[in-house]
Amino acid sequence: MSDIQTWVSAALTNDDTCMDSFSGNAMNGNVKTTVRGYILHVAQMTSVALALINNYALGQTTSP
Repeated sequence: MSDIQTWVSAALTNDDTCMDSFSGNAMNGNVKTTVRGYILHVAQMTSVALALINNYALGQTTSP
């Protein structure tokens, strides 16, 4: 279970890293806004997945 938690946490970090790369002025405003919106959506879904995994793992450790 800890491997899965690590992988999903890493994916969430990658979302942040990707978002940081769009902080400059290298892209057109519309493209930047669209891509950032997609990244934000992926980050939210990844965060929900991590919460579900953590909740499941907690249940596994407290079950008899």
